[in-house]
Amino acid sequence: MYFFDRFLINYFVTLESFLSKRYVTESNKFVRIRKMSFKEYVLYILTQTGCTNFAEAHKFYTKTLKHELESITRQAIGKQRMYINPKLFLDISESFIDKLYGEFKGFSKFKGYIICACDGSIFDLPNTPTTKKAFGIPAGNIFQRYLSRGRVSCILDVHSKHILTSKIESKNVSEITLAIEHLNNLNKRFDLRKFITIYDRGYGSTELMINTVYLDSKFLIRLNSKVFRKRIVNMNSDDGIIEVNMINPFLEKISDEKVRKFAEEMGRLKVRIVKVKLKTGETEILATNLNKNEFTKEELKELYAKRWTIETGYDKLKNFIALEEFSGIRKEIIEQDFYAGIFMYNLATTVKFDIEKSNNREPKNKDKKYVITANFSSIITLIYDYIFQLIYESKSIKEKIIDFILLLVSKELSYNEIKEESELNSIKKPDYSTEHTGFNKRSMH
Repeated sequence: MYFFDRFLINYFVTLESFLSKRYVTESNKFVRIRKMSFKEYVLYILTQTGCTNFAEAHKFYTKTLKHELESITRQAIGKQRMYINPKLFLDISESFIDKLYGEFKGFSKFKGYIICACDGSIFDLPNTPTTKKAFGIPAGNIFQRYLSRGRVSCILDVHSKHILTSKIESKNVSEITLAIEHLNNLNKRFDLRKFITIYDRGYGSTELMINTVYLDSKFLIRLNSKVFRKRIVNMNSDDGIIEVNMINPFLEKISDEKVRKFAEEMGRLKVRIVKVKLKTGETEILATNLNKNEFTKEELKELYAKRWTIETGYDKLKNFIALEEFSGIRKEIIEQDFYAGIFMYNLATTVKFDIEKSNNREPKNKDKKYVITANFSSIITLIYDYIFQLIYESKSIKEKIIDFILLLVSKELSYNEIKEESELNSIKKPDYSTEHTGFNKRSMH
């Protein structure tokens, strides 16, 4: 049993260390006395709830900072924000995860592994020439119109639901490239030998597999019908090993010189192929480097079904964090909003995990199995309401706020019956914890 309330309090006490001038991009900025300090600008970014820039500026300066009958323009805020490195919010988000997993070792493991899912999603960006140029989107003409969209990629822990690493990039950057970036990022922060990363059809890449093996980690990929087709057709069983020769066409696609040399010396990549037959008569192919002694064919099928968790994660980012409601058109501000949103998501996820795991109430009908869920919408509402005080106030006030949030949300728990799942395709189960409570994030001010 894990109780994260004390962890959250202590983290907010140490968060002050990130509010330092090392994240200011020009040394002569935030030195004069202005309407808002550097720390207040950081808090402004974290407290945004998807309203218009005018509403956000008024709400924060007049209400939160208590400057009654005074104002600050959205243009003034936007100008100063350009001098804040977005890495500040990335570092806050990643340090939160690193401290959580470092302090509570094993809280989210299955058979000794942290089970993750990696996937991408297309996000709408501000439809302006400035944004399009920053994200490599063609300007278009009267014959061709290009939508202003970017690619977001994440690796998410399917059991705890935390986002461990994330990035917003141009759509021109491939999902495979971002997946490899994620693995290299996590390798600096975790022991990847105890990671299993699950991927959907779009990730059937030899380069990704080799990079994973190079990092001594594990993969589970649902292949499309074209990947390794001839080798798979010639298999004598539904669960066997194929070997892929590391010939030049494969090696040339590997951008990292160390990984390329590793693949060349390895000579052949051994991949376990598992054929899973569905009730529809269709056969799905899973590729992995997990051996039969650790995971049976049926266990791999069940393991892959957990990948759907990342889809519900993206749903929360878009609909509850309003992460597509960017507050500026420049890449720096878009990245600030994005990584601040990831941090807020992980905060809410930690509260949700804590409440669900520490609850000991019994359901009325004991003959059926239930999953207890806390309402994510209610949690994120409360966190946005109190994030300023959680950062700004004393430790004793922080304790009272965390305890209040946990108490309030624990009164809204729901019991949802667990239904049997047996099909690989029957994985799109609803996430009851995201049910709306009449709360519209954009109108919150």
